[in-house]
Amino acid sequence: MLQLLNPLIYLKRNPGRSLPIAFVIMLSVTLVTGVVTIVHSIDLTIFTLYGYNRDLTGLTPRNSLAIPSSQIKKIKALPELGYLYPTHTYQLFIKTIFGKMPFPIFGLDMDGRLRILRRTGDRLIAGRMPLEGKPEAVISDAVAKNLGAHIGSVIAKPDSQDDYAPTPVKLVGILHGPCWLGLTSKSMVDNYSPFTYTGYLAFAPQNSQEAARHLDSAIAKVINKGLVREWRFSGLVNETKSALSNLYLILNLVIVLIVFSIAFVCGLLANIYFVQRLPETAMLSAIGYSRSLLLARSLVETVALCMFGWILGLGLTAGLLEAVKVWLLTPRGLLLNPFDPGAISFTLPLPAAITLFAMITISIRLVTMDPVSIIERRG
Repeated sequence: MLQLLNPLIYLKRNPGRSLPIAFVIMLSVTLVTGVVTIVHSIDLTIFTLYGYNRDLTGLTPRNSLAIPSSQIKKIKALPELGYLYPTHTYQLFIKTIFGKMPFPIFGLDMDGRLRILRRTGDRLIAGRMPLEGKPEAVISDAVAKNLGAHIGSVIAKPDSQDDYAPTPVKLVGILHGPCWLGLTSKSMVDNYSPFTYTGYLAFAPQNSQEAARHLDSAIAKVINKGLVREWRFSGLVNETKSALSNLYLILNLVIVLIVFSIAFVCGLLANIYFVQRLPETAMLSAIGYSRSLLLARSLVETVALCMFGWILGLGLTAGLLEAVKVWLLTPRGLLLNPFDPGAISFTLPLPAAITLFAMITISIRLVTMDPVSIIERRG
């Protein structure tokens, strides 16, 4: 007799009534995951674009072309400091999903260029490193795709509105790694742009995130913030969160509306299908099955449908976003993570809300159900 209560029997024998709910859940999961993943690509882009900041501390002067020697002396005296390199930079602008973003081309001496490559894990995969004093640069492969550049292309020039340099700068090498980097020789920038400010890149003695964070804190304690601007990774994270806080607030409101709407629709569908099965439920109630047992049966059915639709939705979303990434975004140097765990977490309230709405409507029907009258009308 208990076989009558097996929740999978109805789902297997009536796919026309079961699958619509699963498909609604699947589409809602796809909608939520897709929207959140695209929004999260902003974070992904910023933390990749400026990811080198995890391994170093940047320093730039304020209201002058150079950091005062007294400030440099304090920094060099820190035991947390391993290496300090002066840098003279140019700036490119790359395209992102949310607009143009500045991308620095660090002018460093040879030792500084090798140091930053070792710390970030990037490596030269094509071409060569720029020669000293020559208007040449290397950039990451993703940045080259974004700019539509290749080895031999001019990536900065005097008449460019965004990618300005006083002399044409040629791309001579391609880098690859977890961070986006642009490098040239410091002597080249010194020769062609002597009146722009000179900053510094500070590295910890050890190649570890813990040592880099200790260096961040040590520098912040000794510098005069009216004379020196410190660029640290924690500051990048805080600025990003602050800048995107309103966007995430709007996103959360949209997700709540989607979850409520889909849960309401699925609850109504579950109620409609339950009404269509009232004779079956009334018969089980008449022969002795309790309402709590019948409600538990409906609960298992609903949970099974929700999990089936949720899994289908995640699979569909991953496939669609992977296709978008491979065919549309990656060739343009744009970033997207099709398997963003943060986006998946936003879909978790969907099965719970749908189950809750369905159980509320079904429990109301069960409480008011008179099995005898239903069977008599059926007969």
